[in-house]
Amino acid sequence: MHEFNWGLLIVIYLFLGGLSAGLFFAAGLANYLEVDGQPAYPRIARMGALLAPWPVAFGSALLILDLGTMHRFYKLFLHFRWESPMSIGTWLLTLFTALAFVYCYAWLPEDWRQKLFSRLPTTWKLIHHLNVDLSAYRKTFAMIGFPLSIGVGIYTGVLLGAVSARPFWNTNLVAQMFLFSALSSGTAALLLALVLDRRNPVEQRDLKFLVWLDVIFISLELFIILPYLIHGSLSVLAVKQALWLILGGPYTLVFWVFFLGFGLLVPLGIEVYELAPSLLKGKAFHGDRNLALAASALVLFGGFLLRYIFVYAGQLSSFHRMGMLR
Repeated sequence: MHEFNWGLLIVIYLFLGGLSAGLFFAAGLANYLEVDGQPAYPRIARMGALLAPWPVAFGSALLILDLGTMHRFYKLFLHFRWESPMSIGTWLLTLFTALAFVYCYAWLPEDWRQKLFSRLPTTWKLIHHLNVDLSAYRKTFAMIGFPLSIGVGIYTGVLLGAVSARPFWNTNLVAQMFLFSALSSGTAALLLALVLDRRNPVEQRDLKFLVWLDVIFISLELFIILPYLIHGSLSVLAVKQALWLILGGPYTLVFWVFFLGFGLLVPLGIEVYELAPSLLKGKAFHGDRNLALAASALVLFGGFLLRYIFVYAGQLSSFHRMGMLR
C-alpha cells in the first residue's frame, strides 16, 4: 500500500493559500476600478479586504502543524535561498499575509477600529499608537499586493511542480492552473459572502461584476487544463503513464466528473446563463440569488478538488512506480 507523505492538511493549506490570493486580487481590482474618482465596487473591495488574510493565516498554521516539529519552523526564516521554492514560498507567504492584514485594517470602519482598541489595556501605549486611519493608502496597499497575491497563487502550484521525481506535477502548467483556480475561488468566495449577507442585499451591479470575473477566470483555467493534458500525452513515457491516473486510473472519476464537470463546467454554464440576456439581448442584468449560491459553492468545491487530485495523484506517480500501478 502506498504511503502518502502529503495528506489532507497540505491540500487544505494549498486551497486556503490560493483562496486568500484570489480574495485579495478581486478586492484590490474592485477598489482600483473607479467611477467619478471613487471605487466602482466599494462593497466588494471592503468585503474582500476583510476576508483575505484569514484563510492564508489558518492555512499557514496547518502547514506548521503538518511539519511535526512546530518549534523549529522559525529556521525557515534564518536563510533565504533563491534556488529553493520552499524558501521563496516562506517569505512570499509571510509578506503577503502581513500585507493582507494591513489592507484588512485599512478597510475597518471607524467605529470598528475604535471598539477594537478600546478593549486593549491603556498601558499598552505602543499598541495604541497603531490606532490610525489608513484608508488613504488603500490603493497603495492594493498595488503592492497585486504581484504578491499572484505570486502566492502561482506558488501553490510551483511547490508541486518543483518535485521533478513526480511526473504528474513536473510541468509549469500546474502553477498556471493553480493560479487561475485561486483567482476563481477567491471571486466565488466573495460572491458567496455577499449573497449570504441578508442584512445588506447584494446589488445587481456587484453581482454582475463578480459573475463576469469568475467566468473569465474559469475560462482561463479550462484553457490551461487542455494544454496540460496535451503536453502530458506528448511527453516522455513516465509523464504519459502518470497522466493515466486521470485517464482511466483511480482519479479518473473525481477529475472528469466532480472537478471538471461539477467544479468548472456546471458553474460556468450557470454564470453564462445568468449573463446571456444582458450580453445577447441588451437587457438589464437580474442575477438569481440561488443560482449565484450554487455556482459559487461549486467553484469552491472544484478548487478544493483540484488540489486534492494533484496532491494525492502526484504522490502515486513516480518514474519507477507507474508500471507497477498499471
